[in-house]
Parts: sequence; structure tokens; C-alpha cells
Amino acid sequence: MQRREIAGFGINKIITGAIIVAVALGATAFYLFYTGRFGGGNKIKITPPADLSYEWTSLAANNNIVSDYLYSRSKSLLVEKGGDGVLAATSYTIAGRLVSEEATNSGIYSLSDQALLLKCYVRSGDRNNAVALKDQVKKRFQLPDGSYLSYVYSEETEGKEMIVSQAAMIDWLDAMLEYYVTYGSEADYKEIKILIETLFDNQGRLRTEKIVIARYAESLYVSLEDTSEIDASEYGSLEQQYGTITGDADSALIDSKEVTEDVEGVLLSNINLRLIRDLENNGLITAGAYDKALKAVKDGYAGSGYSFYAYATSGAMDCDDYIYSGRNIGAFDIAQNIKTMRNLAEVHELDSSSFAEFKGMVINSGRIYTEFVMLTGNYSGQEAIGSYMDGMMMAYYMGDKTLYDKLSEMLGTRVATRSTSPALYMIFREEGERYVFYSRENFYTRIATW
Repeated sequence: MQRREIAGFGINKIITGAIIVAVALGATAFYLFYTGRFGGGNKIKITPPADLSYEWTSLAANNNIVSDYLYSRSKSLLVEKGGDGVLAATSYTIAGRLVSEEATNSGIYSLSDQALLLKCYVRSGDRNNAVALKDQVKKRFQLPDGSYLSYVYSEETEGKEMIVSQAAMIDWLDAMLEYYVTYGSEADYKEIKILIETLFDNQGRLRTEKIVIARYAESLYVSLEDTSEIDASEYGSLEQQYGTITGDADSALIDSKEVTEDVEGVLLSNINLRLIRDLENNGLITAGAYDKALKAVKDGYAGSGYSFYAYATSGAMDCDDYIYSGRNIGAFDIAQNIKTMRNLAEVHELDSSSFAEFKGMVINSGRIYTEFVMLTGNYSGQEAIGSYMDGMMMAYYMGDKTLYDKLSEMLGTRVATRSTSPALYMIFREEGERYVFYSRENFYTRIATW
């Protein structure tokens, strides 16, 4: 009798163990199916996203930027109300004081905005929304050749320009890598490979694109120093390469004759060094690509008394031929410089003098300007509102809490604080006496204060 009880007990243990193993295998299979990894997917390892500690996020919170609330309201306003429920609209204008001033959305969806939103979903563990967004972007933005549109519209696209830009596709590739290491499938890996081939050549260099730049008006007197004595392997001064303005750059005559030209090149701000390093480390682009990219950016440092970086290369990424002005003649584009500096700071390669110049501008003037004019040696232009988040990330990478706090304070003045507002805690711009909320500023602020 005792032996039968013992045998029965042993059988029960075996059955229980078998059930546990079966449940575990079933759970594993479900997980693999749920994450899309059932049946394949190459392993990719990327640099972990910035994870700001409490001492950093508290600086933002002390300046009215409450990251969790901002994110929650941004999803509600920019995706559910302003977007189509999946895609985020570029902007949303809340209702004004007059009955006729109804709330409106832009009707435009930016690829770069969707990239920021995808990163937010992945970092918050929101798989369902991440998958839905990724699928919708592929459906709406991807072209037959593997490239992506920079913008799509809520209405018919007839008559609207179909724009493709390196900057937007780099943003999307960056976000897709984050998505892939958490939720991606073999199909996503193939999409990533196609996008990489679209963006990079077989030497791991970013492909050139058409860049529109301003050039000197014919009425300016422009003198070039004699370059005949410069050896081909040497770098001439900025004046030798670019010329010296001797006319009145502010005259109405010159403004009326200002023209633009198209060049083939690579924006230095598009050279995302951390991304390129990750791609190389995973064998997705050729070895040595990161070193080439880093050299291309660092060689674009203006020097000659200017602590700024070039706007773009004139030609291939490693051609050593640079364009220093973009939208305005004889001026450094500060917003583009800040993006370039952020990319360098992220891999601990930012020149200290450039960082000091940027910090000095912020601390001394209490704002970020859009340009630095070579002729006058002064900052000028409108406030570069969209650059505060890049500046905050740069300050974080450089370990400068004073600068991060100052930038948070400046950005915090644009936080909606009225308790009854549907956009409470969000970042706004005041345009024509209306309050407009942009996806980039709000989702990027979430990332910069996470």
C-alpha cells in the first residue's frame, strides 16, 4: 500500500513538472510571437539611450517641465486630436478666445516627428502603439525605392511637393534601431537594411543630396585672398576659402538681389556619429565608417577665430571641401551647429571652445539665436526655439548641470500653465496671438527630460 502511494506521488510530481515545462515553453513561444521574433531576426546591439537621473530631471521639473504630464498631454493633443490616432500632426493650435478661432491641426505629418514618437513609445514599453506607428509610417511614407517621404498629408497630396531628405530618414533609421532591439522582427531588419543602403554608399559614407544655399549678391564687393601659395594638402584660412564681404550686408539693394544655388553635399548636422558607430559595430556598414565620419565633422571646424562648424560639405562626406553658410550669406547657422555639436558631444568628441561659445551665448543673452554674422561678429536673427532640446542634450552629454538648468529655465517659460487648458504642461509657441503646440518640441522635450 505504501509503495503504491509513493509511486502515485512520484507520478504526480512528474505530471506537475511536465505542466510547468509546457507552460514555460508556451509562454516563451507567446513572447517570441508577441515581439515578432518567432522565426528569426538578427541580433543588434546599440548604444543605450540616454537615461537621465533624478538630479537632471529635477532641474527640468523645477522649471515647470513635468515630463510625464507633458508626454501624456502631447499624445492626447498631437496624436488623438491633432493627428489621425496613430500619426502625430506637426502642430496643433488650441481654440482661441473668439468663437471663430476654433482648434485646428496642421494636417501635415512629419517623418522626424514620428521618429521621436516611436522612441517615446519604445522607451515607455508601449508596444501596441509602437507597432501601429511603425506600420503606418511604412504604409504612408515609404517609397518604392526604399526611401521615405519627409512629410505626408491628411488630405490628397495633389499639388503638394513630395520631399525626401536625408535628415528625416536618418531620424527614422535611428528610431527603427531602437524599435528593433526591443520589438523588431526579421521583416523590420530587412527594412532597416534597405534604408541603410539608401542612405549610405558602399564605403559607409552618407550619400550626397541637393542642398540649397544662399550665395553672395552680385552687388557685394567680395575679395578672395591669393590661394596660389596654399599646398593641396593644407587648409587655407576661412577668408581664403570663403571670401571677405566688403559691402553693406544689410542694404535693401543687396537683399533684393540675394540668390540661392543648389549644390551636392552632406549637411554636417546629419552625420549622427553615435548611429554610424552602432551601424559599423553591428556590421551594417563597412569598417572604418565611423572614423571617416568623425574626421569629416571635425575637419569642418571653421577656426580663424570662429568657434563654429561648417554647414555642409560641398561634395562627398570626406572631400574636405566645406560650405560655412546655409540660408543666409556670410553667417553661421546656429541651429545646424547645435545639432552638429550635440552629435559630437554624444560620442565625447566636442571641441571645448565650441561648447564654451555656445554656453556663453546662452548664459549671457538668455536665448539661442538663429545665426552668427561673420561681418559683424555678432549673433543675430530670431530665437531658435527648436534648438533648446538639442542644447539640453548637449549639456547632459557634457555633464554641465548649470547649462542644462539654464536651458530648462528658458524652455520652461513656454510651458502652458493654465489649469483648464487642454495643453497643460506642454511646450507652446505664440503665433499671431494663437497658441500653437509642435510635435517636435514636445516629444523631444520628453526625451530630453526622461
